[in-house]
Amino acid sequence: MSYQVIARKWRPQTFEDVVGQPAAAQTLKNAILQKRIAHAYLFAGPRGVGKTTTARILAKALNCVQGPTIMPCNVCDSCQEITAGNSIDVLEIDAASNRGIDEIRELRDSVKYAAARDRYKIFIIDEVHMLTTEAFNALLKTLEEPPPHVVFVLATTELHKVPATILSRCQHFNFRAISHKEIFDRLNYIASQEHVQISQESLNAIARAAEGSMRDAQSLLDQVISFCGREVEDDQVRSLLGIIPQQLLEGFTQAIIETDARQILLMVDQLVQSGRNLQHFVREMLSHFRNLLLVKIAGDDHQLIPLSSMDLVRLKELAGHFSEEDLTRFFNILVTTEGELRWSSQPRFHLEMGLMKILQAKRLVSIEELVAGLTDLMDAEKRLDSPAKEASQVNRPSSTSKFTVNSGSKTQSQPQVSPDPQTPFSNLAERLKSAIAQRSPMVSSLMDHAHGLQLMEGEIELQFTNQNRFYYEMLQSAENLEMIKELADSIVGRPQKVKVVLINGPFQPASSTEDKSSQKPSKSQLLDRVKSDSNVKTFLDAFQGEITDVKELK
Repeated sequence: MSYQVIARKWRPQTFEDVVGQPAAAQTLKNAILQKRIAHAYLFAGPRGVGKTTTARILAKALNCVQGPTIMPCNVCDSCQEITAGNSIDVLEIDAASNRGIDEIRELRDSVKYAAARDRYKIFIIDEVHMLTTEAFNALLKTLEEPPPHVVFVLATTELHKVPATILSRCQHFNFRAISHKEIFDRLNYIASQEHVQISQESLNAIARAAEGSMRDAQSLLDQVISFCGREVEDDQVRSLLGIIPQQLLEGFTQAIIETDARQILLMVDQLVQSGRNLQHFVREMLSHFRNLLLVKIAGDDHQLIPLSSMDLVRLKELAGHFSEEDLTRFFNILVTTEGELRWSSQPRFHLEMGLMKILQAKRLVSIEELVAGLTDLMDAEKRLDSPAKEASQVNRPSSTSKFTVNSGSKTQSQPQVSPDPQTPFSNLAERLKSAIAQRSPMVSSLMDHAHGLQLMEGEIELQFTNQNRFYYEMLQSAENLEMIKELADSIVGRPQKVKVVLINGPFQPASSTEDKSSQKPSKSQLLDRVKSDSNVKTFLDAFQGEITDVKELK
């Protein structure tokens, strides 16, 4: 007997043997047990997940001499012929090569005749989405009302190409991609039955390369056995499948951690010299960073991360050097790089630049950290300013206080009078400020930027400099002025007029202004003063910046 490949030798022969499709298998078994056999089924899913295999098992279950049964015997003539694919009552049609209306007309003619030997005449149409529009239309009526002895089983890998009129006439089953663990367990069982010595790492590599297809996985295992013999070495599997070694991926990751651009360029050169496909390498790096992110989020979950325990331990150690934002950013850069490599005439250059972008991205600071740093700077500035502000308010003469009474600012025709001879004007100003803060903290914060507050006979004047024009304009709203007037009337005990005025600049004694103008610091002195400021130093360290010029604000 000629050699039979593993994919055919270990093809499931009963519903219990079908791997990864429990819902479809159970539904079909229940339909047989309850004698609710539909006239048309549609199996949709990726390649190599059991669509045609399940269709054959269904055909055997319906036509077995012991059936209809959920456990076909696989020894009767009907079962053996269906398994071999030469049953005259089970027709397998490849729609990719029989896609025209003429072939469908022949099928419609054959439907009229009863089965030659078995109970049902079963038509298995594979890749049904390849039929032409005319062929689909010719099939509609037959598919909707076939003779009672006919069952249609349609299979497709591209469900979206099947017309809705066909979908509505069939029972639809979705066949999912088979999980890594299910493929691994099946390969492990086959290897033990075939007496092949192969490590779990190699089986993991084959299962990953299959990408959810059991048939692809079995074909790869067959190829590996042909290449390595009964004793399979891990290095041979990696070489045959073109897999990038895990150690190489970890080496690139370590170079990124150490921000070693030279080492990364040397490793890229080694990839090129060894003849590896750079686009395949980028895809492996994408899988690697995806695993790092999952380790960061979910820990060593073998269901999510198809790696050995030893590899997971190393991944967890590497993932500790990155944040989730870093790994997401790296993944996006590699996705862009992989797309560029497809059409590039110089793939090495794009790969090198992509890896350099990852090095630069590692230095980026998240928005949250940036805001937290700026908040810390503002808090530090407030702590530094508050003692100096308190000291200046204690030592400053009353005539230059921010909230005080300017007794000489008005003429003698407007003398300042107090409603209570025992209450000084400064106390009235502080009481007014306190009352405003309790009523409206926002208005109080606007008044904090006022240069001065003057209480005079029947009038309150708030003074702002040009530098605080914004607060001056905000305070001038009718609502704010009305609230200040109401509180002032209550505190002073008589009606008051509230004015908000803009003055040219902060009040300073003439001698002081002259001294300052005569002692204007030079640019070098200003630069030294700015560089010595602790807040500026912190800001420069956070953003890795430098001061190139200093200008004195006027």
